Amino acid sequence: MAKLHAEHRHVQSVRPLVRAYALGYLSSASPRIVSVLVALARKKIGFAPASHRILQVLRRSAAFDAFPACCGILVGGSTLLQLPLLRLVHMIVRQFSGLKRMVDERIALRLARFVAALISAFISFLVLNRRPANRMDRKPNNVGLSKMEVTSKNAIDPFDDPPETPAVSLPLGTANVATLPPALAGRTMDLTLFAVIRALDVVISEIWARTPIRSTSVRSVITNITPPALFSASAATIMYAWFYMPSRLPSAYNSWISSAAGLDRRLLLVLRHARYGTFVYGKNTGLAPILESMCKDYDLPEVWGDPAKTVPVPCELVHMGCGKNCETHALSRFWQGWMFAARMYAPIQLLVLLRNARSKARLHGNTKLLITADAVTKAVLDMARSSAFLGAFIALFYYGVCLSRTRLGPKVFSPKTISPQMWDSGLCVLAGCSLCGSSVLLESAQKRLEILFFVLPRAAGVWFPRRYLRENMWKEQIAWSISTALVFATVQERPDKVRGFLGRVLNGVLVQS
Repeated sequence: MAKLHAEHRHVQSVRPLVRAYALGYLSSASPRIVSVLVALARKKIGFAPASHRILQVLRRSAAFDAFPACCGILVGGSTLLQLPLLRLVHMIVRQFSGLKRMVDERIALRLARFVAALISAFISFLVLNRRPANRMDRKPNNVGLSKMEVTSKNAIDPFDDPPETPAVSLPLGTANVATLPPALAGRTMDLTLFAVIRALDVVISEIWARTPIRSTSVRSVITNITPPALFSASAATIMYAWFYMPSRLPSAYNSWISSAAGLDRRLLLVLRHARYGTFVYGKNTGLAPILESMCKDYDLPEVWGDPAKTVPVPCELVHMGCGKNCETHALSRFWQGWMFAARMYAPIQLLVLLRNARSKARLHGNTKLLITADAVTKAVLDMARSSAFLGAFIALFYYGVCLSRTRLGPKVFSPKTISPQMWDSGLCVLAGCSLCGSSVLLESAQKRLEILFFVLPRAAGVWFPRRYLRENMWKEQIAWSISTALVFATVQERPDKVRGFLGRVLNGVLVQS
């Protein structure tokens, strides 16, 4: 019986590791497999290539230096190392009598949890960064341009990443280190920033909870204002980077923003050239054919696309076929954004609905799913509300651009003070970036927090290099290890302190039941 009990405890202790690996594998492989299946359903690829890609995804996700292995090492080490580390702490305390008064059982357990998570995070970072990150694996920014625009010398996007220089052929037996690109790191930068943001949230929330503010109304106002304000700042940073520093954002996130924005690539290119100083009003810089092709496609006068003759470019061209009225264009953008988001949120809400129905059925001992009209209504309303948030985000951005460059800006500021060139070289984009973040107020307070935790690390990533020399990797490793250890130790002691979806997931994974 004692042997069976020991084996049961051993299995229980391994459960968090298995759960973490399974969850990491599912989150890593599922989106890629779904994208392949969608491409197969749309007949963009054949059955054989789709099968090959799916097998490739399954193999890559199972690699030792992939994300699922990191999850297993991180969670497994955090739980399995606690007991030996706790015994080590007790041994050290017994050796030094002065420590007995300072280190009680609670502090010893807290210390063991933190050190276990610290060691695990340190090792998992090394595993994820086994391979260098020399290649950005970014799609070329000229996708969607016509052949004439791509081949034109002046149509090259000034904010594209320079192509990698091909390796120089060397005679056999010789080596020239100078011709080899330096080994770069940064594969885990997004994960590290996410961990740092969540750790800062834990620390700042604890400090805020202990801050002596007598007025509950003042505390409530600050608590309610902070997430929307941080989201607005983060959204403005991300959107500005998408326009002028796309390499500062993850490539997949860049692509997603491009799909949601629905901005004609040629217009984006011209705005970047205006920022770069190669698209100038009143001068013929050779870029007129780009906007003239837009005018032709949208049945507008071609002269509108010539910066030497038309100052500024009319908003009707910016509306891309939606008419003259800026408000009508904004409403159109809202509807397009709502539909784009609904296609994304509807399947998620359906899965949530089925999961809740299954949980209720198990609770009542039924074999059939219990789906009520109230549950369906709530799912539809949640989907509509979240879709309205994204639709308003897109509409407010476009409307902010129109307000600044033609509708309101020139009336408030004289063209001598702020010229059309200044508006279109960055100020109109900045106005749209500043306005779009207020759309988060359409979401509930809980959803605002979740959205903030999603965008804040990406906004922080704009201020840090996505690739750097491997000799500086120790800085990221320290940030990742300490931040992750803090979050893991906190969720095991006080799960409510790690807010949002992450706290619930970690609590479900780490609990040994």
